Amino acid sequence: MIISIDIPHPPSCLTKNGRRRTHWRTQQTATKAMRDDTIFLIRCKLSELSYSEEEFPWKKAHIKVHQDYANTGLDYDGLASAVAPAIDAFIDTGIIQDDSPRHIESYSMTANKVAHRTDNRIEVTISKA
Repeated sequence: MIISIDIPHPPSCLTKNGRRRTHWRTQQTATKAMRDDTIFLIRCKLSELSYSEEEFPWKKAHIKVHQDYANTGLDYDGLASAVAPAIDAFIDTGIIQDDSPRHIESYSMTANKVAHRTDNRIEVTISKA
């Protein structure tokens, strides 16, 4: 079982460097918005894939984060910081129990350069271990 969502433009205030420069209230608003948007995307994906509620939460899972970038991509710690609210949304919806190493068997990040800024996106994929 695999659940994959796309985040077209993550807020820059959620990256590692963006968090240093941005007021905490702006970060809090962006985090809540990203989490809520991701919960909506997850619920849409679940209804599309016809998963039943009894299949969750997964005891163990694999997380893969893939970034397509046009100019300069996020480094991996910045990428992890930017997608943290999206990963938390998987916990909020009950897909996974927790994002601790006890429940996540592997966490990988990849990046790919694309030709146009309109193609920028981040894909978060969670699969059952």
